[in-house]
Amino acid sequence: MRALNPFSADSGSLLASYTRRLADTMAHKRAERVAKAAHQEGELLLKSRSQFLANMNHELRTPLNAVIGFATMLKEADAYNLGSDQRRAYAEYVLQSADLLLGHINTILEIAAIEGGDLNITNAAVDLRELVRKALERIKIRAGAATVIIVDKSSEKEVYAWCDGERVAQALDHILQTAVSSSKANGQVLVRAIYNEEGQSEITVRDKGEGFSTEEAKLALGALERVHRGLDQSFAKSGAGLAIAKKFLELQDGRLVLKTRKGQGTLARLILRPNSTAGERLEVIPPGAVKNSTTV
Repeated sequence: MRALNPFSADSGSLLASYTRRLADTMAHKRAERVAKAAHQEGELLLKSRSQFLANMNHELRTPLNAVIGFATMLKEADAYNLGSDQRRAYAEYVLQSADLLLGHINTILEIAAIEGGDLNITNAAVDLRELVRKALERIKIRAGAATVIIVDKSSEKEVYAWCDGERVAQALDHILQTAVSSSKANGQVLVRAIYNEEGQSEITVRDKGEGFSTEEAKLALGALERVHRGLDQSFAKSGAGLAIAKKFLELQDGRLVLKTRKGQGTLARLILRPNSTAGERLEVIPPGAVKNSTTV
């Protein structure tokens, strides 16, 4: 009985030629699918940019027009026979509008830096009590306009974190702005810098405002991940503020933890490494330890 030799196809055979053509065809189709997906991605991105610019046009022009209008009135105060009370009121409107405009510009620049990968993190020992104090000075105008009282309940002892103070300050600004905008008139926001029970450095911001549903909290925290929807919604309700704060903290091995319920306010916890020797990634809240919360 004759032994059977293993089947083989040399490079010049019909089978080898067919195999090569099939492989080339499949590679070509894969390349077409990739190109089509990239084209669709580009179209969606351009659409989101256009929507973002349309929103930005309104959000930037409104406070800018207010600044120009009231500043003009103040300049021509004698011609308009403005009294001292009116002058103070108009000056307050100018400050409030300028503060709002600056906030929008900062948000735009922060989104651009995050998307462009241009963020540089420089860690150092930062006193969170001092960081909170300066943040409350920056939010004073906006809180005053909303008639919201902010109370610093920080520990009397020093509270140091190993972090990038500038980025943490930006994260805290966004959290405070969200707390103020969510609060009712004459409401109160409590802020404190402490070492928590796990020995981690922490800033907490507590408001008793509108709060978020679970779905709203997830959408707000994931705004930057939804490339095509995040940009055009950047000024809605909490806007991209919570997502930006989350990103800045994560870049420093920190966490943003929200405990919130619709109609009952929000507790935001900004948790950071206590010192330079804490090399492991933080476990903020053990599973099941806090109910009705959204952890990041």
